[in-house]
Amino acid sequence: MRTGAYVDGDEKRIAALPAEIFGGRTDSTVRRLAFDPEERYLRHLGAYISAFSVPNALGLDREELYHALPGKLTCVCRSAGDPTAKGMPAFRSPHLAYDHRDTGHQRALLERAFGGDGRQIPRLLEAAPEADDFSFDGMQLIEMDRWSRGRVVLLGDAAHCASPASGQGTGMALVGAYVLAGELAAADGDPTAAFARYEAEMRGYVAANHALAEKFAREMTVTSRWQIRLRMLMLRMLPYMPWKDAVAKKIAEEVQRAAQAITLKDYPAPAARGAAVRPAATSGPRPGPRAYAA
Repeated sequence: MRTGAYVDGDEKRIAALPAEIFGGRTDSTVRRLAFDPEERYLRHLGAYISAFSVPNALGLDREELYHALPGKLTCVCRSAGDPTAKGMPAFRSPHLAYDHRDTGHQRALLERAFGGDGRQIPRLLEAAPEADDFSFDGMQLIEMDRWSRGRVVLLGDAAHCASPASGQGTGMALVGAYVLAGELAAADGDPTAAFARYEAEMRGYVAANHALAEKFAREMTVTSRWQIRLRMLMLRMLPYMPWKDAVAKKIAEEVQRAAQAITLKDYPAPAARGAAVRPAATSGPRPGPRAYAA
C-alpha cells in the first residue's frame, strides 16, 4: 500500500497511513495532479501583496508605518530583535498571470503598480531586488467542494487557502493537520470515514476565516481618497480618545473569533512507534508507486 505525505510535491515519509496526504501553496501542483486545475477553485479577492526585508532606514523599533493611496497600501514595520524592517506593499488589481517561481517578473509587477509614487515608496522598491526573502502573492481564496478523492486528501493552503489577507494560513494548516491525524486515528484505518469527518470538523472554521480575508482585503486597499483621509484622521485621534481600548479590543475580537471558530476534540493517542497500523479492507489490486513533481 502506498503511504506518505507530500508538501508541494516533495515526499516526506511518515508513519504508515492508508492514504496520501497533500499540502502546499495556493498554486499547488499536487492539487492540479490529483484534482483539477487551480482556475476551477480559485476566487481572486482583487488585490496582491508582497513582503520582503528592507533596511531599517526609518529607525523603527516595534513600530508600523503606513502610507495609503487609492487602491494601494504600503506598510513598513520592525519586530523586536529583528535587525531589518519588513516592507509590505499591497495593491488592487484584477487577476494577473505570472509564474510563482519568477521573482523578477513579480518585482516588475510591483514596480508597475507603485512606480511614480512618492514618499518612502521608491526606497521600498529599491530594496526589493536585494531581498532574499522576497514573496509576492495574490489575495485569493481556494474554494473546493471536496478536499479528498479516493485515498488522496488535501491539507492547508492546497485545500482551503484563506489568502495572506486573513493572517491565518499557518494556524489553519496546523489545525487541519491535527484534525486530520486525529480522525485517521479514530477511524481505525478507514480513510473514507476519516476524510468525511475531517471536512465536517473543518468547514465552519474555514468559512469564518475566508470571510475575514474578504473583509480585510477590501479594507486594505480602499479606492476612495475620502475613505483614506477619514481612516487616517481616526487613527491620529485614536490615542486621545477614551474609547481607544474598546476599538482595539473589537478589532482583536474579530480576528480571534475566526481563529477560534472550531472546537478541537481530544483524539485517541496514536499507536506506539513501530506498531503495525491495521489498513482498511480493500478489494482488487493495490495501487502501485506514483511520483509527483513540484
